Amino acid sequence: MPTLNHSINTLGRAGALFRAKQLEQTEIGAHDTPYLFCVCHHPNISQEALGRTLAVNKSNVARRLAALEQRGFVTRTPCADDRRVLLVNPTQKALDVLPLLRTISRTWMETITEGFTKEQTAQFQSLLSRAVENARAAIDREVSPCD
Repeated sequence: MPTLNHSINTLGRAGALFRAKQLEQTEIGAHDTPYLFCVCHHPNISQEALGRTLAVNKSNVARRLAALEQRGFVTRTPCADDRRVLLVNPTQKALDVLPLLRTISRTWMETITEGFTKEQTAQFQSLLSRAVENARAAIDREVSPCD
């Protein structure tokens, strides 16, 4: 039986392959979807807060957002109070693609929970949410404020 780590990593990689296939005819990559979801649901989020929310390092966030900005999905503007802080907002193009991203996300969830009862699906979601909370807490403990 595979380890829990192996199973979680496999789900993540398989999900990225699934999204990539579904998004082939768009300008969106599989790894763009979490950024677009977050920015659309939290407009005016700082680039740093986006990275913390997605558990992604600063340089990867900056690269992904630069690509999304170049393709017209987001805008980044300096904060009026602190020009070092970049605020990220969705464009209409991002908001227009949100229903497609929701459909793909829902289809993936249905795919990976096929054969589960409603109760099992809810328990699976609950357990994964708790695992994510634990992971975030561990990251917060390990990351120094000077990093």
